[in-house]
Amino acid sequence: MQSNQTDKVFMSWARHERYGTDTAIKREAMVRAFQMGKQLRKMLPECETIYCSPIDRAKQTAEFQALGMRCTHLLENAFLAEDTPTFSVRKFISQVILNTAADVRYYHFVTHLPVLEKLGLPIWAAGSVCLLSAASWTDMLAENFTIQTFDPPKLRSDFYQNFAADQDEFEKMSAEEIYAVCQAQINSLSVCD
Repeated sequence: MQSNQTDKVFMSWARHERYGTDTAIKREAMVRAFQMGKQLRKMLPECETIYCSPIDRAKQTAEFQALGMRCTHLLENAFLAEDTPTFSVRKFISQVILNTAADVRYYHFVTHLPVLEKLGLPIWAAGSVCLLSAASWTDMLAENFTIQTFDPPKLRSDFYQNFAADQDEFEKMSAEEIYAVCQAQINSLSVCD
């Protein structure tokens, strides 16, 4: 974590990754979501909870991001579904903030473009993240925060080699198989930590 961010609180908002043909999100999107989670983990304090929409593409994005972030608290919430009224989304966020313990510094949310538009957040691309930082949760609630955006990570041309011999084999892998490979990467990092 960057030293200048030790005294702040954070909320990150992610748009779900792109649809797949026989999975909730595309296979490459699973890997991008995992890599985005790893990127957020390097930059920010430990994530207390990841809240996600109950819709499959958001849930699956959140699961892979949670793995990369090493966050074990993943909660679905209907207030993050794309058809939720603006008032309900804002009330849910307020309740999360108002019920936050003093030592909690970071939450992550995975939702849909309509929800992000209702909140006025600058996220458009699938898999992108908007990071809000504030001096305190009171400031966050008052919308006295700074905003940074992050595009989804670009996948290197050789990323398939971590999963399969070639792209065709990778495309045949199930979401569970891709998750298992990502999990093995996290476990090997944990041994080194």
